[in-house]
Amino acid sequence: MKTVLKYSFLIAFAATTFMACDNTEDLVLTEPESTFEINATNFANLVLNPSFPENPAVTISWNTAENAGATYEVVMATDAEFTNEVSLGSTDKTNFTISVSELNQMLLDAGLEPYKPSPVYVRISNGGETTSSLTYNITPYAVEAPVVTSPEADAVVVLDGENPDAQALSVAWTDFSREGTEVSVVYELQMVAAGSNFETPVSVGRVTNGGEYNLSNVQLNNLALSLGAEEAADFDLEMRIVGTITTDTGENVRTSEVVPFTVTTYESFTDLFLVGAATAPGWDNNNNNPAIVRLPDNKDAYRFTGKFNGDAFKLLEVRGQWQPQWGLNNGNFASSEALGFDPDVLSVSTTGYYTLDVNTKTGTYSITPYDAGGATTYGAMGLIGSGRTGDDTGWGGDDTDFTQSTFDPHLWYLNNITLFDGQVKIRANNAWDVSWGANTAVSGFATSNNGPNIPVSAGTYDIWFSDLTGGYIFIPRN
Repeated sequence: MKTVLKYSFLIAFAATTFMACDNTEDLVLTEPESTFEINATNFANLVLNPSFPENPAVTISWNTAENAGATYEVVMATDAEFTNEVSLGSTDKTNFTISVSELNQMLLDAGLEPYKPSPVYVRISNGGETTSSLTYNITPYAVEAPVVTSPEADAVVVLDGENPDAQALSVAWTDFSREGTEVSVVYELQMVAAGSNFETPVSVGRVTNGGEYNLSNVQLNNLALSLGAEEAADFDLEMRIVGTITTDTGENVRTSEVVPFTVTTYESFTDLFLVGAATAPGWDNNNNNPAIVRLPDNKDAYRFTGKFNGDAFKLLEVRGQWQPQWGLNNGNFASSEALGFDPDVLSVSTTGYYTLDVNTKTGTYSITPYDAGGATTYGAMGLIGSGRTGDDTGWGGDDTDFTQSTFDPHLWYLNNITLFDGQVKIRANNAWDVSWGANTAVSGFATSNNGPNIPVSAGTYDIWFSDLTGGYIFIPRN
């Protein structure tokens, strides 16, 4: 037979969120008639709040059993038949309180899933006497932290400087199932130098409801260098995942175990590209912006000789992106990344040819007029050499032609060319009468006629060349 009870239950309001039933409503209890009874409540829907783990979740009271003096045991189950009964605790009093964190953990241990409301049945026993059960609809919260599954602890990641945009590291993790819930989890990947105890962690990136975050060679290399790594050296790092869930009941932050790993860095180079009204692309940051030459004996020093309009310009590190950008701040050459805001423009007052020198480390710069009046204007410019084919056949046949800038006839470019390990030279008019070569790879200043061959490594590049100075730079493409 079913028993109908009027009830009043005590609940800690700060610990849970609840939904109220009508105060006059009768709850139908599913257990046989009992010899002593729970004093119940008209609140039956509980959302446990992780912000107050030590506060009471539920306080239950009951009348004195006939078997007075015995111990009362408070039990719960996830089914009305109490197939798998779990003890919440025992007392010799006629009331019982359990904290939010204790109840939450017991519910999770009993198989309830985080952030999914489930029925929970509670009753009191005293020796041979048992009350009817009371049904709650309870929503527990997640306790277990995300688990990093990749990389493994103490993994070694050797970074590839020749493929800066290729994936170097995939950080993966697992967490509770969100299926059937209405919550979102923001996962933050944090990294620090090993041994720093995450006192000032670097936020590498965030993913909402994901389980993976990928880092390229250049991203991880720059991160390691910013944390104190030397170039072309091993450096120990530590990572962790912080999962944050924000709901109406508060914020739940869970942090994974720390995973140590090692990276082998490479020598870092920054490319710089012209942008602005003084330059050929104007203020379009993705308009075949010319690259300026990085000095082969000083990776922080750059030089460009060519035509400028009498106007303003800046320098970009990545074509198609405004950040980071370089310009002037209080008379120094500075980047937005270091300043925290955009620098002012550089400029020239009149249209003409200039040599621009900048140093990203010292912050020095200069813009000086260049006399191009007697310079030869060539009709064609080409690339020749074994680097075109991977063997000596690359030294024969027609040159691979550069395109002449319509803005500056002394500036040439060759976009999206695939090269092989080998050597090349640059020559004018598909002949050996005028040619340029040098012994420095990637960038430098070639000498005309009978100079050494330029060494190249396999890859796909954009190449910029100035016939005024012999300045050249090979920009790797993604």
